[in-house]
Amino acid sequence: MSPRNKVAILGGPPIFNTPLNIVRPRFPQDEIIFDRFKAALRSGQVTNNSPWVVEFEAQLSKYLDVPTLNFCNGQAALLAMMKAADIEGKEVIVPSFTFSATPHAVRWCGGIPIFADIKNDGSLTIDPEDVERKISSKTAAIMGVCPYGIAADYEALHDIGKRHGIKVYFDSAPAFGTKVDGKLVGGFGDAQIFSFHATKAFSTMEGGCVCSNDKAFMERVKNIRNFGLMANGDCEEPGFNGKMPEIAALIGIEQLKTFHEAAAVRRQAVARIRKGLENIPGLTVAQAPANQEPIWLYLPVIVDAAQYGLNRDQVAAVFEKENLFVRKYYSPPCHHLTTYKQAGEVLPHTETAAYNVVALPVYNDMTEDECDGIVQAFVDAHRSAAQIAELRI
Repeated sequence: MSPRNKVAILGGPPIFNTPLNIVRPRFPQDEIIFDRFKAALRSGQVTNNSPWVVEFEAQLSKYLDVPTLNFCNGQAALLAMMKAADIEGKEVIVPSFTFSATPHAVRWCGGIPIFADIKNDGSLTIDPEDVERKISSKTAAIMGVCPYGIAADYEALHDIGKRHGIKVYFDSAPAFGTKVDGKLVGGFGDAQIFSFHATKAFSTMEGGCVCSNDKAFMERVKNIRNFGLMANGDCEEPGFNGKMPEIAALIGIEQLKTFHEAAAVRRQAVARIRKGLENIPGLTVAQAPANQEPIWLYLPVIVDAAQYGLNRDQVAAVFEKENLFVRKYYSPPCHHLTTYKQAGEVLPHTETAAYNVVALPVYNDMTEDECDGIVQAFVDAHRSAAQIAELRI
């Protein structure tokens, strides 16, 4: 790959010879885990909190410095957290600028999602001031989200919850590895979840976890994860099967060994791309607060069509011709989804972000050439904006 001066759509070769997809998961080499997995297959202990799942759970608890329970996927972890939060018939304030899984979990657990706007500070995280405005007598909880791995304002949300006597939870699905004040996130709020899906920086193919320092809460989450069964075989409430299989735990154990290296690569890649984009008009790169080190699941960039010369959709189309595949993420915002849409609901900062954002790929093994190619794509498209716009992409 080498930078050029014209974009593919105008006749030049694409910047990337092979597709630069939105995700590029990396897993341990098979020989590292297969002996242990074969032994598990021979023993028949491949699920139901089998040995490697228990070991992975212990390692996660130590790594994050908070009691942790593994799940088969992040959505199961989120559902268990919301079920244990006792939100049925009550309101839960959530951001609209999030993946639909966030309000879905509230709805599935009998709660009512109330959407709050995001801050206008580049972080794309839920606005504590709007959260406070949305609190009512029906509010049971606040659920902050850590979009792209950028942590929500934990301190402000905690203070609001304390003042109003309501619980604060965090859907931190993409934020495993993010640091706030030098501390890995996981033990913030009343409980916090992560996803280990194949799209995530830390991946076990599928998987997730719930973290909390509340022993009684975690005991309930543990029961919910196993059909609601308690130690005596009784069920006080209906649960589901959320248990992680052995193969996912084995992958997770190996991923933990080198994850600090992957996190460093991701942060270096984002810093390089950010520097390359800083003088291009019409681009606003998401910015985390100074006390954070996000893991950067993706790098979100807000495109101002008037200044850049192309709108977000045109940018995505041009980049596809360059073999660069970005994501319009999160678009549409949740309050515009059919299942949640309410007439007259307006969240201005959310809507501006959702309809103008492109999420750029960030990998655990990203190269400097790949970073520079992404920057070059933005430079080329801006230079040729007038010609591209005429093509009605």
